[in-house]
Amino acid sequence: MRTDYNPFMKDFDEINVDDLEALQTVAEGWYVEYKREVPNAGAVAKSITAFANTYGGWLFYGIDEKSKEEPVAGSYPGIPRDQADGELQKIRQAVANHAQPSPFFLTKAIFGPSVALGLPEDRCIIMGYIPWGPDTPYIHKDGRIYRRVGDGSEPKPENDRFILDQLWQRSAKLLDQYAEWIETEPETSKAEENAAYVRIFIIPDFWRDHPPGNILSLKQIREIVSNNEGVYTAPFNNVYRYGRGFICRQTTGNDPDGLNLTWKIGHDLKSEILVPLAKFNARNLQDLYHWLDGYDGNGRFVSLLNKENYNSPRIIDLNMLTQALLALSLTLTRLLKAYGWSGDLYAKIHICGVWRTIPFVDAVYILDEYAKHGMPLSLTEEHRSHPGRDASSYLRVPGPSDSNESYVMTAMGLFVPIARTLGIPLGAEPESEDEDFANSFGALLDAGNRAREVQTARLQREDR
Repeated sequence: MRTDYNPFMKDFDEINVDDLEALQTVAEGWYVEYKREVPNAGAVAKSITAFANTYGGWLFYGIDEKSKEEPVAGSYPGIPRDQADGELQKIRQAVANHAQPSPFFLTKAIFGPSVALGLPEDRCIIMGYIPWGPDTPYIHKDGRIYRRVGDGSEPKPENDRFILDQLWQRSAKLLDQYAEWIETEPETSKAEENAAYVRIFIIPDFWRDHPPGNILSLKQIREIVSNNEGVYTAPFNNVYRYGRGFICRQTTGNDPDGLNLTWKIGHDLKSEILVPLAKFNARNLQDLYHWLDGYDGNGRFVSLLNKENYNSPRIIDLNMLTQALLALSLTLTRLLKAYGWSGDLYAKIHICGVWRTIPFVDAVYILDEYAKHGMPLSLTEEHRSHPGRDASSYLRVPGPSDSNESYVMTAMGLFVPIARTLGIPLGAEPESEDEDFANSFGALLDAGNRAREVQTARLQREDR
């Protein structure tokens, strides 16, 4: 059965009075219920918890079904306009007072006039959308658990032990699905076994308890991810469909068969982003000095390594990471706005291929910290910044907002746990109001600008 049924194929907020004519071919049953009036609070809560406990659905007050034999929308007597606010409040209070826990749902009044529906200007239809609820079972105040059953127009109390067990386990199953997705290792070639990279997993509607967003076409995805407008860009030139959504790769200037910047985007914008990290196994410190040529602090960094008796260190160059995260976050913001999502994001971050590596960031305050307290050395091959399977183990990252630079907050929200995991000092905690953090992040951006030139020089040396 579907959990995203929509009789209008439009976003909830966009549905208007003319769209209600479509209900004349939509029968009551699993996903739809019609009522002439808003009933008492107990009945309202019964209907809404039943939808949330089953597959979600749509509730309409002010509509009469055509007949018992043909239970589609027959007439639209509506609710008096001057009662609309009171009835909407009644519905919200009914769920708050008669359901435990309270499921997520949306309601609104759709006002006439509509000649086609026979709905005058002084009347309205109250519409409710109740998504499939993850936090089941939603229990009614009368102690019963209600579900939608078949083509019945009324919720039914559930007493089947198997069904009840399924309801109790619903959120656990969803968390298991996420864990299986996140814990599946990427397939790499033999030559890439020791490659260093960051995997970022992003989930917009974590509990799937909001209306489905706009379905983005391949053309829309390509236009958004190839956009090179803005200060920070990481345009993807290789974009195509795959079974679960879209794959976006950055192959320009890279080996198309290699481990490149890759973004897997699901139809619900659930995303996996793989960001390669520049890694160097130095045979000696002089080789490392040349590899870091172009950075302001390369000489000081090499001197610190020499002071700590490193002869052939493994280094990961993280200077491009802040630039990449800003560019990716800007693209993500554009995708989410096109999809219609404005809430926070849930994220997991894996850092791989970093055993016995030292992170290099070309910022004075970081090198100062290294000089005072020693250099951080990764003692494991892989790090999970937020281990665990339950919802509380996920990183909460700010989603898109009305601010033109909301993507900066998203990027910072992703960078901070990476820095902490690898032992990179931040100058100050990002939650504080201390301007030191803003200054330190600015220093990282400056280092990222230098990294572009360094990377270009490296590629030129390799081509010789």
